[in-house]
Amino acid sequence: MGFSKAIRLLNILCFTMLGVVCIVSQAAAQAPGYADIREPLGGEAIDGVVTIEGSASHPSFVSYDLSFSHSDNPTGTWFLIGDPVHTPVTNGRLGLWDTTGITDGFYTLRLRVHLSNNIVLESFVEGLRIRNSTAIETATPQPDRVTATPTIALPTRTPRPTPLPLPGGSNPSTVLRTFTGGIIAGVVVLLSLGIYLFIRRRSQERWAVLRMRQMLRKANRKKRR
Repeated sequence: MGFSKAIRLLNILCFTMLGVVCIVSQAAAQAPGYADIREPLGGEAIDGVVTIEGSASHPSFVSYDLSFSHSDNPTGTWFLIGDPVHTPVTNGRLGLWDTTGITDGFYTLRLRVHLSNNIVLESFVEGLRIRNSTAIETATPQPDRVTATPTIALPTRTPRPTPLPLPGGSNPSTVLRTFTGGIIAGVVVLLSLGIYLFIRRRSQERWAVLRMRQMLRKANRKKRR
C-alpha cells in the first residue's frame, strides 16, 4: 500500500467516524425525559393562567424556553412565554402561561431545551383550545390538518411512558465518552500505521540508492583493472 493511498484511506475513516459521533450525540441527546410537556395535554380546553408542567433537563443543559403559536402557522411565527430559564426542571413546573390576552382559538405549545453542544431538543403540545370568551365544548374538537376544519373527539388522557434506563445502568454521556475514546484510539492507530508506511517506503528508497551506488563502484573498479 502506497503512502498516498494510506492517507486517503485515513481521511475517509476520520470523516466517517466524525459522522458517527454526530449521529450518536444526537441520538443520546434525544433520549426521552429531557424535553417533555406533561400538562396541559393535547386537545385540552384552557383559560386564564395555565400552569405548564414537565421536564427540561440534560447533562449538557444550558437553558429552556416556552413559546406558542397558532395551530395554523404557515409563517413559523412563535411567541415567547416569559424569559429563557437557566435552571433545569425534572417533573415540575416549567412556567405560567397567561392566556387572558390571547384570542380564543386553536394553539400549539412548544418547549425547547438548549444544550452546550448547540443541539436544541423540542417538545410540542398541539390542538390546545383557548376558551376565555367562549363556552368550553363538552367534546374536544381536533383540527383537521388537511381541510383546516375541526373534528369532534372526546378528550383522552393517556399515560406517558416512563423513560427506560440504558443497559448496564450507564447514561448517554458515559456511552458517548466511551465511544469517543474508542474512536480517538482508532485514529491514533491509523496515524501510526501511516507513519510506519511512510518511514518504510523512505527506507526502501534509501536502501535502493545505496545498492545502486555500490554496484556503480564495483563496475568502475572492474573497468580500472
